[in-house]
Amino acid sequence: MKATIMSLWFILLCAASVIAYAAIGGVFLAFSDFIMRSFNLVSAQGGIESMQVINVEIMRSVFMVLFMGLTLVSLIITVYAAVNVDGTPKPLLMLAGGLYLVGVFAVTAAGNVPLNNQLAAIDRASPQSLAFWKQTYMTSWVTLNSLRTLACLLASGLTLAALAIR
Repeated sequence: MKATIMSLWFILLCAASVIAYAAIGGVFLAFSDFIMRSFNLVSAQGGIESMQVINVEIMRSVFMVLFMGLTLVSLIITVYAAVNVDGTPKPLLMLAGGLYLVGVFAVTAAGNVPLNNQLAAIDRASPQSLAFWKQTYMTSWVTLNSLRTLACLLASGLTLAALAIR
């Protein structure tokens, strides 16, 4: 088996991505573990209003810079590993990048964002909104978010493993 030689910039990019994947995963974990449960324990109107505000504010946050930046970084890691890395680190890095691209970015775009858009458009006081919050949003959004959490944490671990065995 040929030894894996990674350039310094790529090693540093991977090291930074380990931290960033874990940080994003930690935010997702907090939402799945206790934030959404807390929103579910207050009045439905209060939970809806809180999530509507978060969905606006998150667009102007450091989280969004990391979230979008990691999409580009994950693509770079996946392609660079496919072309330039050999041995066991190659599939680990390709899987890590792919997990973020599919398990985080694509799940967000196809699942969480449409639910957030539906939530943004509702009147907090209507009976239909309360039903949507309890029966659809709280179940589907949290399930998708838990999937994003797992994908981030696996991407972080796989990248760390690839760096450790290189």
